[in-house]
Amino acid sequence: MTISMTDYFRDRKSDRKKETRYINVINKDNCTSCNSCANVCPVDCIYEVVSPVPSESYHQIDTSRCIGCQMCYRSPNDSSEFYQLTICPWNAIDMLHNPNSKPDDVSVLTPYYRGTTPDMPWPKLEEYGYQLFLDGEVFLPATEKALHRVFQLFQEQSWMYSEEDNVQIVQTEVEEGEGFVRYRATEEGRELLDCMYRGWKRIFMD
Repeated sequence: MTISMTDYFRDRKSDRKKETRYINVINKDNCTSCNSCANVCPVDCIYEVVSPVPSESYHQIDTSRCIGCQMCYRSPNDSSEFYQLTICPWNAIDMLHNPNSKPDDVSVLTPYYRGTTPDMPWPKLEEYGYQLFLDGEVFLPATEKALHRVFQLFQEQSWMYSEEDNVQIVQTEVEEGEGFVRYRATEEGRELLDCMYRGWKRIFMD
């Protein structure tokens, strides 16, 4: 069953107990809001971003609650043919290795940061940076202060846009809703994220 983002964040359950091996992310440009993924999610971490224009509505996955079970991506057809039954009919879901569970030595974002903040949370920045790359916006529960601190780093004018210029990846102004906050990528931030993630390794199970 699908649920609107307002209802989702109003009654949002706590995050998972531990980091999962995989996480899934929905590409809103491919998503038709058909509810196929939300109907099978065992932890109800998928919600609908409703648009006044029905054809522009789409779903998002709360990656801090996603358990990487792959059920929204595809599920086993039988015991001898693993993952033959595709769930999403529009190929709108990307499956990723969770950077928080086994982070690489160097993040894909590291070469683009010119700031001075120590102990950067690179795995978490990489996770949400990919969502911004796909959708241009991310919704976060208003109560998750640690996640908002991650986006404060994206708001720094410290990300390399060119040899001379630094930019913010997300806008400093956010839209606050009932129980959630929306962060939007800047135009320059979208271009920079495209450079960062264009050749990024994703899990393709086709």
